[in-house]
Amino acid sequence: MRNGLKKDAAEILKSAIEAVEPSVAVKRALARDKNTLRVGTRSYDLDNFQNIYVIAFGKASVPMSKALEEILHDLPLKGMLITKYGLGSKLERIEVYEAAHPLPDENSLKAGQMVKEILSRTEKDDLVIFLISGGGSSLLALPRKDVSFKEFVKLHETMLTSGATIKEINTVRKHLSMVKGGGLARMAFPAQSISLVLSDVVGDPLDVVASGPTVPDSSTFEDFNDIVERYHITLLPSISRLLEDGLNGLIEETLKAGDPVFDLCYIKLVGTNCIALEAAAKKASEMGYNTLLLSSYISGESKEIAKVFAALARSELLHARPMPRPACIVAGGETTVTLKNGGKGGRCQEMALSFAIETEDHEGVLFLAAGTDGIDGPTDAAGAFADGNSVEKASMQGMDARTMLASHDSYTFFDGIDDLHKIGETGTNVMDIYILLAE
Repeated sequence: MRNGLKKDAAEILKSAIEAVEPSVAVKRALARDKNTLRVGTRSYDLDNFQNIYVIAFGKASVPMSKALEEILHDLPLKGMLITKYGLGSKLERIEVYEAAHPLPDENSLKAGQMVKEILSRTEKDDLVIFLISGGGSSLLALPRKDVSFKEFVKLHETMLTSGATIKEINTVRKHLSMVKGGGLARMAFPAQSISLVLSDVVGDPLDVVASGPTVPDSSTFEDFNDIVERYHITLLPSISRLLEDGLNGLIEETLKAGDPVFDLCYIKLVGTNCIALEAAAKKASEMGYNTLLLSSYISGESKEIAKVFAALARSELLHARPMPRPACIVAGGETTVTLKNGGKGGRCQEMALSFAIETEDHEGVLFLAAGTDGIDGPTDAAGAFADGNSVEKASMQGMDARTMLASHDSYTFFDGIDDLHKIGETGTNVMDIYILLAE
């Protein structure tokens, strides 16, 4: 692997992540002039509110909350944040709690109960500020009445390994939960609320990010049922009863558009994959690359998406298209891995391994796939670098690339050739970044 390309790709990724640093995103979205707080098209007179509550949840909740404390430094904020284990740090006025990701645990449940209790106190002259980021679906959990928490967690685990899209997974989550699918907006009513959202979902649909806790939900119990049938999922008893009651209209749906609850809610996207990609493209151009921002909508099976990037690599090498060399093609999104047997890795590492196989013996190109949160699957790597020599290097270490792809053992593959990209947890999360460089 050419170290120059590897270094360049790492620098381009770094610029992308810095552009969506959560505290920067919050300060970019909020403007305060004395006692007037402006966000998007709305202005709020802070003198009109008896209490200001803050509920933050997701991997980026600590830096988002720190920025809010700085902006509202002289006001007596109340509330709590929930982040992933290891990402918590003490704040001045907002209580910090940690829970599990990607599967909820008992602390996720306790957090949900505590948030419900806090929001039960809100009145008409209060303001609630929600800070929402990726990972929120598991970190804040409160199953509907009569749903077993053990079964609730088991279904989450099944969905995450089913090959279902994040939209499909969150459709199921919303119908199991009291806090998702507009649930937090209902709990906060009749207070006014502001939601600042750092999106980790392709296309930034607000009803999917963290399972849409403060926005209308367009999905239904019928959609829930279709997803269960599509992926051949066997439901455990309490969830099966819930779905049956929902289909028969015996329990209420998630909140829909037009509900008066949403008249008091304002939502603002503050960080997206597209913002990160624009920063990556700008950095690459400054470094001398002819740059193309391909798309922020990449989704599908990781190993199959890799073949598209491999085709682009071959086109660059043979025809200098779609961009003259030196070329940089950046894209983003979030792919899936359908697990059949268990190796160690994540969607970005799997994509890189598939790319390595497809471009074996191709000189002069390099591919980096990485998660902006610094975590790819259940590993300590953000992703991995791959080029035309990766397969041969691994073979010299006694590893067969195709066998390891079939067993989803991409972490072991790239660890063995020293091409994992470890940057640590970044505190942000706007899905994944893909960088293809051609000399």
